[in-house]
Amino acid sequence: MVKLLRLSSNNSTSLFDSTFNEDIILKPQSKVALKSLSIETKNDILIIDNFNSTIDFQVSTGFVKSFNLAHNTYSNNNFNDLLLEIQTNLNKNTGFDLNDFEVRRNYGLEWLAHIDTDKKVSVGYDLGTLGEYPNNWNYDTNLVERVTTNNGTWKQKSTVPPSNTNTRSVLFNTYISKGCSYIRCRTARFDNNLSIHPASNGYIIGLSTTNISALEPDEITDDMLTYGIAVSCDSANIRKYFSVINGVYNLSAVVPVFIGNNDVNNDFQEVIKNFENIELNVYQNGSDIKISIGVAPAVAEQKLYPYIVFRGPNCSLNNLRTIPSPYSNITQSASVDLGAPPQPARNPSNNFIQFSQSLAEFLGFKNARQPQVNFINDVTVNYQADTIFKAEEIADSFIVEALNLKLESYDAFLNQRKNIIAVVPKSNETGVIIYESENPVFIDLNNKNEILLRNLKIRVVRPDYSQVSQLGQSTLVLLID
Repeated sequence: MVKLLRLSSNNSTSLFDSTFNEDIILKPQSKVALKSLSIETKNDILIIDNFNSTIDFQVSTGFVKSFNLAHNTYSNNNFNDLLLEIQTNLNKNTGFDLNDFEVRRNYGLEWLAHIDTDKKVSVGYDLGTLGEYPNNWNYDTNLVERVTTNNGTWKQKSTVPPSNTNTRSVLFNTYISKGCSYIRCRTARFDNNLSIHPASNGYIIGLSTTNISALEPDEITDDMLTYGIAVSCDSANIRKYFSVINGVYNLSAVVPVFIGNNDVNNDFQEVIKNFENIELNVYQNGSDIKISIGVAPAVAEQKLYPYIVFRGPNCSLNNLRTIPSPYSNITQSASVDLGAPPQPARNPSNNFIQFSQSLAEFLGFKNARQPQVNFINDVTVNYQADTIFKAEEIADSFIVEALNLKLESYDAFLNQRKNIIAVVPKSNETGVIIYESENPVFIDLNNKNEILLRNLKIRVVRPDYSQVSQLGQSTLVLLID
């Protein structure tokens, strides 16, 4: 005897949860089939949840990284938030070293996710170029000078007295790469300070969260010195390092190593955006091993602007380097340094990115993995969607899944058994699923004993088991034999 069960639901996630007033008896070896289904889906919705939030990617061969997007609902009204979420997480997962694994290809790397001029989603990265960029620094030539000797020496003019003000600022005219980048220099001269306060001698290098590129050197206030390293002497003329956070000096336990004027083994100082942190590092005695003098959490997608501040004529620096954002308007001019500290790599590598199926299709990609097989072997990549972006219901089919009945059905997508009752075709252009089978396919329950069924839970999901968002009431009809 065939039983017919009509279920209805007002649940926004297409969950049918029905309780009957009396037991429905399913005899041993019963079978179940879907007769019909009617759902009106939200046509422009993508729900990010546990089933479709993961993105895997590779920039450096053999170094696969993963992250999960925040759970959220996206439509035509806020899809840019989704692109920013993807871009932010990719940049947060970009850095030089993690668990002793060095990724020199990440130096200068910045991800961008946007709608391109072809009106397609593009997710990719470019690389900024390491350089000194002497013409891109803004400073008062009456107070600060650069000479071309000794790999470009920057210093306060000897005729200018020490001061704890920032009038001797040297400001870069754009921001660094948002993935992984730095300002770095080497100490050239490190003389005594005439027994004055540490904040009134030496120099500071660092990164500012203020757009100092729009300011003049004499407009820089201490709070704009967001992250920095001060190369200084204390009042007893003992060389010291200080971490500088928002203009406040904090003494470091790391002792500077000064070999001699313009010696190649003098200390390097580095302020770097590395994964989710801002690191204050030094490299000593020609070593490529960093020594930390401070760390602070980075704010995702925040623009960071390189700066130098001279506080006295007793110290100078050379080998000044930074990596501006590849998406800035700066003219790229490469510089190559031999030896410590580590330098960027620009060799091709195996690249890929893997979205969930629903996310990929929402963005306009035919395949969840880009490329579908193997890798893109290149220095930089851009994964462009196959179709013009339009936020709409993107599933080519829907799965009707039992949640409290065990069925003899399997899914190769998950490589496991799933309680699938049926797979129904794609909704129409308005997002309505109207399905009726003329020849229902019965799926075995393989129950050895009778089942007393009082409650039945069934859900409709996309092919990757992400949620379907429905409008109003939906109806589902089952046949049980």
